[in-house]
Amino acid sequence: MGIKIEPGHDQISIDGRPVQEAEPPRVYWMLHKPDLCLTSRKPEEGKSTIFELPSLKHIKFMLYPVGRLDFRTEGLLLLSNDGELVHRLTHPRFKVPRTYQVLATRRLTPEEEGIVRQGVPLEDGVTQPATLEFLQTKELGMSRGGWYLMNVFEGRNRLVRRIFDHFDAKVVRLIRMAYGEIYLPDDLKPGEYRQLTSAQIKYLKQQVDLA
Repeated sequence: MGIKIEPGHDQISIDGRPVQEAEPPRVYWMLHKPDLCLTSRKPEEGKSTIFELPSLKHIKFMLYPVGRLDFRTEGLLLLSNDGELVHRLTHPRFKVPRTYQVLATRRLTPEEEGIVRQGVPLEDGVTQPATLEFLQTKELGMSRGGWYLMNVFEGRNRLVRRIFDHFDAKVVRLIRMAYGEIYLPDDLKPGEYRQLTSAQIKYLKQQVDLA
């Protein structure tokens, strides 16, 4: 006869010997998040999640993303089952820079670019100063957009998009290229993940006082 147990509370023994549950090893991965994919465990209608990707769907232990990339944002996403590290990396006290390539529907004026570098007034408060570098123009059908390289130092929801929205410049494409000094490798294809190196793991822990 089967019985129900409460995980983490009930102790199971066989012939008087406690059954020890083996914990999975700590893992620290980088994922190239594809476009049109949720950073979530719960799919929405017509929207799949990163945990349904072929590379991740058969993982048997819990993985936690370091922050979120929204449905239309692609690029570098860190994943780990080290809960303390993930918590600290997402805490606003630790200002680890996030680097993005941003394609906007128009180039901002020099005055607007200056506001971004000083702090943009949004509905939930003024943003922290960001770095912003114009890269090149881009033909967008009947208009000309612009590529930017941008560093932000906080993890507010949809922050980069909201900053450009403030100036009535829509973000057409948004790619996270780096988290601190950890960069998205050129040969890591969308939907694939890779183990961080020992040096990269040490770097992340140093940023949040865990080293």
